[in-house]
Amino acid sequence: MNVIYANLCPICGKDLTSEEIVCSNCENVFSPLCEFKEDKVVKDFLSFFKKCIGEPRAIQKLWAKRLLRGESFAATAPTGIGKTSFGIVISLYLSSNGKKCYLLFPTSILVKQSVENIQKFIQKIKIKGISIGYYHSNLKKEEREKFFENIQNHNILITTTQFLSRHFEVFKDITFDFIFIDDVDAILKASKNIERILHLLGFYWDKKWKGEAKGCLMVSTATAKKGKKAELFRKLLNFDIGSSNLTVRNIEDIVVNKKNLTILSQILKKLGSGGIIYAKSAKEAEDIYNFLKNNFKIGIVIAGKNEDFEKFEKCELDYLVGTAYYYGTLIRGLDLPEKIRFAVFYGCPVLKLKIEDIENTSPNILRILALIYRNYPEIEKYLPYLNNLEGKKDIIEQLRETIKVLIEKGEKASKDVVIKKGEIIFPDIRTYIQGSGRTSRLFSGGVTKGISFIFEEDTEILSAFLERAKFYELEFKKLEEIDFDFIKKELDETRKRFKRRKEFELIRPTLFIVESPTKAKQISRFFGKPSIKLLNGTVVYEIPMEKFVLLISASIGHITDLITNRGFYGIEVNNEFIPIYASIKRCKSCGYQFTEERKNCPKCGNQDIDDSKKRISALRKLAHDTERVIIGTDPDAEGEKIAWDIKNLLSGCGVVKRAEFHEVTRRAVMESLDNLRDIDENLVKAQIVRRIEDRWIGFGLSQRLWKIFNNKNLSAGRAQTPVLGWIINRFKESRKKKTVAIIKEMDLTLEYDKEEFEVEILFIEERREKKNPLPPYTTDILLKDANQILKLSVQETMQIAQDLFENGMITYHRTDSTRVSDVGLKIAKEYLKEDFAQKEWFMEGAHECIRPTRPIDRDTLHRLIQEGVLQVEGFKWKHFMLYDLIFRRFMASECQPYEVIIKKYKIIFNGKSIEDERIIKAEGRAYQLYKSVYIKKELPIGKFKVKAELKKIPSASLLAQSDIIHMMKEKGIGRPSTYATILNKLFLRNYIFEKGGKIIPTSLGTKVFSYLFSSYQNFVSEERTKILEEKMDAIEKGQFDYIQALQELYEEIKSIG
Repeated sequence: MNVIYANLCPICGKDLTSEEIVCSNCENVFSPLCEFKEDKVVKDFLSFFKKCIGEPRAIQKLWAKRLLRGESFAATAPTGIGKTSFGIVISLYLSSNGKKCYLLFPTSILVKQSVENIQKFIQKIKIKGISIGYYHSNLKKEEREKFFENIQNHNILITTTQFLSRHFEVFKDITFDFIFIDDVDAILKASKNIERILHLLGFYWDKKWKGEAKGCLMVSTATAKKGKKAELFRKLLNFDIGSSNLTVRNIEDIVVNKKNLTILSQILKKLGSGGIIYAKSAKEAEDIYNFLKNNFKIGIVIAGKNEDFEKFEKCELDYLVGTAYYYGTLIRGLDLPEKIRFAVFYGCPVLKLKIEDIENTSPNILRILALIYRNYPEIEKYLPYLNNLEGKKDIIEQLRETIKVLIEKGEKASKDVVIKKGEIIFPDIRTYIQGSGRTSRLFSGGVTKGISFIFEEDTEILSAFLERAKFYELEFKKLEEIDFDFIKKELDETRKRFKRRKEFELIRPTLFIVESPTKAKQISRFFGKPSIKLLNGTVVYEIPMEKFVLLISASIGHITDLITNRGFYGIEVNNEFIPIYASIKRCKSCGYQFTEERKNCPKCGNQDIDDSKKRISALRKLAHDTERVIIGTDPDAEGEKIAWDIKNLLSGCGVVKRAEFHEVTRRAVMESLDNLRDIDENLVKAQIVRRIEDRWIGFGLSQRLWKIFNNKNLSAGRAQTPVLGWIINRFKESRKKKTVAIIKEMDLTLEYDKEEFEVEILFIEERREKKNPLPPYTTDILLKDANQILKLSVQETMQIAQDLFENGMITYHRTDSTRVSDVGLKIAKEYLKEDFAQKEWFMEGAHECIRPTRPIDRDTLHRLIQEGVLQVEGFKWKHFMLYDLIFRRFMASECQPYEVIIKKYKIIFNGKSIEDERIIKAEGRAYQLYKSVYIKKELPIGKFKVKAELKKIPSASLLAQSDIIHMMKEKGIGRPSTYATILNKLFLRNYIFEKGGKIIPTSLGTKVFSYLFSSYQNFVSEERTKILEEKMDAIEKGQFDYIQALQELYEEIKSIG
């Protein structure tokens, strides 16, 4: 497909053409498209690295490019990838080029090892004239004195972090070109060290931090909690330190329905050495230790007893027993991936809140407790206050007393919480994940296999623990399901690979581009706490996984659009049709979007402009650094076009692949990364045709409107015009009125014009019927229901649905399919239990219905967000309401049929006879979840004199937004991705307005439609629009040539003149 990107060649700044994209070269200056000024230095360093150690890993090449460009960063990489060796070699390279470097290590042993390595490299490649100064605890007095005397003169300085704390005064007036910190935890624990590092890089304090970095900093990721001072790295050096406590795990989770030390002994014998046992208390840990110590080489680590920890590290012991405390040594302090093979939790880890402690709980904990009991009448009156409890002393006190009473009564709460003996017990899944995570660690060759057991005999606590574990996507097997010989083999084989980790390069740095910052942040959270880097205002989240170190960033929607000032409305027409795209500029003041190259907004004159060219430049730099790109934009034609543009604009920077996922969940993203594909050019062709058609028809007809009505705010489009026609026609029909008599007590409306009259009601029959629930939502039906039930506009519904999708709460919301995937069926089965009936809501294609991504209802979702189990961006009550609607409709769709009772009557009045059939009762889970039928009162039998309310009503009611969407779907006008846009354009142009939930055409809208329909009926008729939509569908499927479609459009549009 031929294309021109105006002024987007990264080398000469002129047009970027298809020919240049294919050959990855700028034809104006005959230079590669993805070339950067530091490339020669990087090439020189990589040659230097090869002489020292051997071929650098891909991740080490990424680090080299960053540092030699002068960027500071946190090195996000697993054990064994070569961070330390890289730090040593690059300091040697920089010092050989006249730079001053400082390497900090946590221990004297590591200082000595690094000195030995650097001296070995100097001898190997025969470098002269480099002075190395080092300080550690084993230096003699004379060596220490000599070190301090010459500290200013060394090219490379190597010390412990403790030295920096104790002797910072010796660094007066020294700045470094490069600082490498091997263990950043030691720096973070003493916040003054952060300030010291900044001083060494060239910053200074004068009421605030001033100056600029004269060097760059490379640190490891952290395990310790960061203090506020760590934020200075982001403010001054454009990066934030992530956490190395990653959630990448390869663990079999096993449940044992009893606490039995004999069974525990059997497991130890079957699996062999390398086990950690977590008890619920120090007393229980001692009991376990005493039971096992005679038959196993086991140690104990509890308060005051830590000597066995070192023995275990030195392989003098095979097992350790301690307590399951989140910040304890055995939960967080162990990093022995080769040795630790399995974990045993002797009792579910839990958090307990005693009834007397409720007096001292924070408003946030009180809010969580209230949400646990939210369905109790005693709590309902406090629900409106929960979001703003702080400062409301009276409400807080009343709520505390109410919750205490409920706990004292032992009232049941949520399924994942236990109330027992005046205590509320929360399963502590975080501690379980952290502790079991010691058995499975990410390294350069993949992830070591682990196994974790839960022993629990309290059925209530175990049930709550397993229920809560589902929220963290943990699945437990039973002990009898485990093949110990097979699992032991897996444990051993992955650790053999760990020993040979230097041989592997499975983990590659990869740029992962999505279109939304929310989606980027959400995906990065799936794998731990990411490092964050700022690149020219573009946020990049960095996180290691089993096969990738992902650098996740957002394009923020489309990055290009058709220009307006070249070709035929932005398309070059010769023997073919070549769209000309330019970067998108958005005014930060008024939001106006344009493509012209100018410094101010054409609408308001403001000069604060966001140009996507900056993001394109940042993404190109990141792609050049990683040499591998995966694009995870939305799974539709619009998302495919964004991906195609990105691929073209990153030409020459590396391999580009497409990841397609229909929900933003860890499972879906991981699956998409395992099933990468090429960009589907048929989808791109369809989007290009749709956009060009919109431009040609829109510009052609709009210019006619500007001339006729002398108003440049007017516009026309092939889809929006017939929709405007429906609204106008219905408005005209609604002017005709009819009189009805409403008998409220009978729930009866009759077409009659008398207030008092006699009516006779005869009973005909009663019958029971089974009704199938309605299918899950497609876009059009969701928009219809949200408008009718929640009174949300179409535009608002689509924005809220987008938020829900990007935050991982629902599947993709632009779909016309009712298909339910296997994952969806599993979610429904888990929630519905015995009410589940596997339905076949089948529709062709890869898309799925709109459904929740977890088996959790609105109330549980609200509570989990409050607890921090689920993290979301910008949720308000409307988000929960729309989620609730989607959740209920989906769960109802997967239920067994429900039963209704129908009664049929004959009604006689004024010599007329009509029949009335009404549902008087509905029963079943499907109906409880989603009330899809209207229940009416039973009618009394006999003759009655009635008094009615007379009303004049329209013969045909005005259309609501929901009706219009339904008509668009039925008539084939628009697609799920365009329904809201079409309707919104009519509002924006002042062609229609809304009153009482109904849509009314304006005088301007009526005049515009009249002109368009009388002058250009062939272009804007319903039939022609439908035909074009079908043609675009055929292009998407590869069944129609897009060039032919454009040729036909061109011939058609020329007749407008």
